[in-house]
Amino acid sequence: MSNSSFKLLETILYEPGNGFYLLEHHLHRLQTAINDFQRIDSALFHNDLSNQAIIDHLNIVPQDGDYQRVRLLVDTNSNVTVEHTQIPTPKFSFESLEEAAAVDSNISIILDSKPFDLEVDDPFVVHKTTRRDMYNLSRERTHCDWDASAHKPFDVVLWNKEGNITETSITNIAVRFLIDGKHVWKTPKVKCGVLPGVFRSFLLQKEEMIEDAITTQELIEAQKKGYPIVCFNSVRKAYRVKLLLTIVTKIT
Repeated sequence: MSNSSFKLLETILYEPGNGFYLLEHHLHRLQTAINDFQRIDSALFHNDLSNQAIIDHLNIVPQDGDYQRVRLLVDTNSNVTVEHTQIPTPKFSFESLEEAAAVDSNISIILDSKPFDLEVDDPFVVHKTTRRDMYNLSRERTHCDWDASAHKPFDVVLWNKEGNITETSITNIAVRFLIDGKHVWKTPKVKCGVLPGVFRSFLLQKEEMIEDAITTQELIEAQKKGYPIVCFNSVRKAYRVKLLLTIVTKIT
């Protein structure tokens, strides 16, 4: 594993008046990734990096009246880089799945036309890094567009060789199923090949959803039945989406 081939990445929301959103969750995930990569190759991240040192680096971000999208990067020598971009006040983003589900969506997602080819426990699947080829190729393959309209895909849903969905290119995902007359939110299990997002951990801690395998066919049927589908990450928070069914015949 090349020491210079990747960096760990945390994307953090700065909220005016509140500070860095879910910072403790981000710090925990970052230290977990460092420990896991060190077990693979002891030469990686060999310099100690404390949470306080990371916070000191984050303090370069202007803490005024603007929302900021912050990229915290740690290279394999434990050098830290912080990048920040001012963003508009978030709209249609919520801290609960039910709040997000209650709002009609004009954001569309699409199923990838083929499964991803990495193993579900690959460290570059379960940890957030600058190696984004898998996600970028999926977006290119399905013609996703960051400025897409409601009838064109904004994001793509990845799935593994067993036919279980995992996440989108920038978010985790949950579906509200009707089971025995009760609404149950499900999000894919980590062992399916999921990068466990910070907001995902937040929702699980609040017991808003459970982890379970969700097949591509179950996702398709959920859209057909009108079940809410919600995407979420720690910058955009939770927002409802609709699944475009234009490539269903290619994967079923």
